[in-house]
Amino acid sequence: MRFICCSILLLISTVSASEPPNLLPVPTRLVLQQGEFDFSSGFNIDAPDNILLNQATERFVQRLALQTGVDIADTPQQTLRMTVTDARQSNIPVVQMNEQYQLRISQHEIELDATTEIGVLRGLETLLQLEKNGKAPALQLYDAPRFSWRGVLLDPARRFLPFPTLLRQLDIMAAVKLNVLHLHLTDDQGWRFESKRFPRLHQLGGKQGYYTQQQLRQLVQYAAERGIRVVPEIDLPGHTTALGVAYPELMSQPGPKQPEKHWGVHPAVLDPTNEAVYDFLTELITEVTTVFPDPYLHIGGDEVLSEHWLGSAHIVKFMQQHQLADATALHAYFNQRLHSILQQAGRTMMGWDEITQGSLPKSVLVQSWRGVESLHQAAAEGYDTVLSTGYYLDQPQFAAFHYRNDPAPANRPLPDLSELTRWSAWHFDFERLRGSAITGKLALLGLTDGTVHALMEFDGRSPVFVQQPVLNADKLSFRIDSWMGPLTADFTLGETLQGKLIVGNAPYQVNGSAIALQQRADKKLPVAAPVPYTYDTDGSTTQHILGGEMALWGELVTPDNIDIRLWPNGFAVAERLWSAQDVTDEDSMYQRLGWLNQRLNHFSLQNIRQQQQGYTALAGEHSQALATVSEAFEPAHYYHRLHQKSAAGIYHQDAPLNLLADFLPAEQSAVRQFEQRLQLWLEQRQAVDKHWLNEQLAKWQTAASGLLATNVATLKPYNSLMQQLAALSQSGQLMLNSIEQQKPLLKTKRDSIALQLEQAATIQHEIIIALHRPLQKLLEHTPHSHIWVKAGTFSGAVEGPAVDTAGNLYAVNFATAGTVGKVSADGSASRYITLAPGSTGNGIVFDENGAMYIADYTGHNILRYHNGTLDTFSHNKTMNQPNDLAIMQNGTLFASDPNWADNSGKLWRISRNGQSELMRADMGTTNGIAVSPDQQFLYVNESVQRTVWRFRILPDNSLADKTLFARFSEYGLDGMRTDSQGNLFIARYGKGVVAKLDKNGNLLQEYRLNNALPTNVALSRDEKTLYVTIQQCGCIERIAL
Repeated sequence: MRFICCSILLLISTVSASEPPNLLPVPTRLVLQQGEFDFSSGFNIDAPDNILLNQATERFVQRLALQTGVDIADTPQQTLRMTVTDARQSNIPVVQMNEQYQLRISQHEIELDATTEIGVLRGLETLLQLEKNGKAPALQLYDAPRFSWRGVLLDPARRFLPFPTLLRQLDIMAAVKLNVLHLHLTDDQGWRFESKRFPRLHQLGGKQGYYTQQQLRQLVQYAAERGIRVVPEIDLPGHTTALGVAYPELMSQPGPKQPEKHWGVHPAVLDPTNEAVYDFLTELITEVTTVFPDPYLHIGGDEVLSEHWLGSAHIVKFMQQHQLADATALHAYFNQRLHSILQQAGRTMMGWDEITQGSLPKSVLVQSWRGVESLHQAAAEGYDTVLSTGYYLDQPQFAAFHYRNDPAPANRPLPDLSELTRWSAWHFDFERLRGSAITGKLALLGLTDGTVHALMEFDGRSPVFVQQPVLNADKLSFRIDSWMGPLTADFTLGETLQGKLIVGNAPYQVNGSAIALQQRADKKLPVAAPVPYTYDTDGSTTQHILGGEMALWGELVTPDNIDIRLWPNGFAVAERLWSAQDVTDEDSMYQRLGWLNQRLNHFSLQNIRQQQQGYTALAGEHSQALATVSEAFEPAHYYHRLHQKSAAGIYHQDAPLNLLADFLPAEQSAVRQFEQRLQLWLEQRQAVDKHWLNEQLAKWQTAASGLLATNVATLKPYNSLMQQLAALSQSGQLMLNSIEQQKPLLKTKRDSIALQLEQAATIQHEIIIALHRPLQKLLEHTPHSHIWVKAGTFSGAVEGPAVDTAGNLYAVNFATAGTVGKVSADGSASRYITLAPGSTGNGIVFDENGAMYIADYTGHNILRYHNGTLDTFSHNKTMNQPNDLAIMQNGTLFASDPNWADNSGKLWRISRNGQSELMRADMGTTNGIAVSPDQQFLYVNESVQRTVWRFRILPDNSLADKTLFARFSEYGLDGMRTDSQGNLFIARYGKGVVAKLDKNGNLLQEYRLNNALPTNVALSRDEKTLYVTIQQCGCIERIAL
């Protein structure tokens, strides 16, 4: 046994035993106990005496001193005891390494028990994370990884990464318990492996840099000391331009004389008919295996273009002789030959999805860039698999997207399509700046329970149900995770499909056309319905899913920004691959991700330093101001940046990576914090939150304005971004005040802010102004209305409302139930009439003679008040509770009649003589009701079902042709009125808006209110003003139209 004495001298604060510690990844099981282990009292380390643990404990002590900022003295008083039950025989980690460990921390002792030394390494990282102010909380902790393969792919082939940069990444990987470094050493742009047998490879392909075999052996050892395997990739048979420069006789056709500078997929490919190729590969692979001891060797195998094969007569002849039907078959032939070479060298083949397009043995390991579907298909066929789709960190994405991307997701219940009532479907497409257009289909499904679902199918991929689609008449919005990243859709649906699809954080314009509209369930859907997601009912598939590997392809990566590109979002992937499937709290993940990012920047992580250096290079002495404004900026996500470069003709190695976008993190914690604080203020309206929001906006405005005044030459390209940020910050403050003061913005100002936000959401200099997202929400909550009749004037059951010919407004339940109030044009309110005992008014309408009709929902009556006389115009005891009224020019009334107890409702017609007749008994919760100005249609909404129906009014005032006019998927529907143009205004109960639909059911606008519970609406006689009764305050709001 070996003992190390340590003491840490510092001032200590108390850590509560009930305070959950920050840990990333989240451990399998943790139980907090009372007490703490105080490192300042001194401790000794009792551990097995072997080289690996000796090195690990020395690193632990050094990092603990660095972390706490104090010297380590030799006054031991407590013990950190480590035990290993199965010490490993090799210094190199094995594929299925045992990484489990247990920690028991008490006041005087820390016990770290593990099966192998690797488990001890993982436990020491946890212990370093547990340290806070020199103490660790007492606890019991058991931990083991969910997946055995948790990797990082680095791509020095496209852009060379210095050797120390690789070592530093290994330190960071170990800190979050990652265990595989995948080195992509060769590609069209470079060859980074020193080959002593074929030296022209690195001499010609490694002019920008290459790694000597000695360095790579050192890298393997450095990784092994941290419990990390190193898997080399030699990309074959495509991605071989650099190889062809060195040995052109091995290629299918002559190629460039220099390694490729441009990005993308290139036609260079080895000649699979040339036996010299296999001799070459036998010697090369043997050489590679002498440097890399890992049992896996990655051969790439992806994106093999066939033009050089099919354009070569001798290769076509070979294919015919060997009965190889196409290029895919020829590729499979090559892979089989290569597999034999690897077997002879004692290595197992690993490659991308394409290697399954043949009859390779199931021992082959498949890495998937095509997605979870491809991964599960390969796993179901018996291949071991590793997922990379969704973990491409060279594509900036939100950390939450990576976090949700599970190699083996839980089965999700699907909507029961046996309950389908109607569907509509559309084709859609959108163009990209590089590559072919994306095409697909969208289906909108209505079920018998009134719910709305959406089914999306990209061509060539399986259909999926989107999560929580929001249908707002003809507007559909939803979010869905895809191979491109998180998608946010905002579509307008009809005979055409129009709208935006935000991929990551930047938009595409989407266009499409209807396949079929409002079809019955017995008509075949044009989109295949997904089967229930039960890919692994017996565990046979999951056992072949080894884990995942984040990929950092090199097009936009340099030694000066690699940490910005890879971390801290890589921490989210690390947790997804280590922690349990049910660890999904994104807010918790972000909090711990930020905490660990700060902590590791005092260790090997340099993303903050790299950002600061980038800002200094751009802004000099004004770098702090640039850092401040950059808090509101994000690089365009997905491959938007590369597509922009391609369109601009700078899609190559020589394009400089010294732009502002190159030093921005994938997402900004400052914007996320602003979003969270804004949501809190919108919900609670605390002054402290508004003050914080205003201060943050003022800070951004001041910094942006200050940079504009500096006239720094390197910042001039970004002047427009600074101007926009300053204007947006000012607009944000204006909107905060509008909401707080309950005063509407002028239409011109609102329109101006909307244009600002639209511009900020577009890609400019490869950047998105991320602040537009919370400010868009702020604009949506900024009122169009003001409080016209103050709170408490009416009771919470205020309803009605109706305007007489003199412009006075009437509403029921003035101060108390059973009354009708009158509001004059100047806003003064008074009691107008008192109803008979037992009567409570709801909807009000006037006929052409000035008679007022009132729906009496407690008395089952329709009341009439005219010339000072109040009487019962119609009574029917079979009515549930007459709710709202609509009146035709001929005096015929229609009444909605909901039964809230069972979510059903009726529809009544009341003739001019007061005779009531049941028109429909099979409705949902009928509520708002209105007649079109041409007297041709009756509109009726169902609150709970969130639907609006349209009936044709026949000459005898009967109803026909019930047609779905509009459907909504959230919030309630209440009172409705039409204007002279046939537009329909609907109070959206719970949403706090009035929706304006045209006569075709298209949503024209939503008018935001100051309160969330509007009950009904009325238009002034000149239709320039909209009045809205509000339940929660007993007030009336007014909107200038």
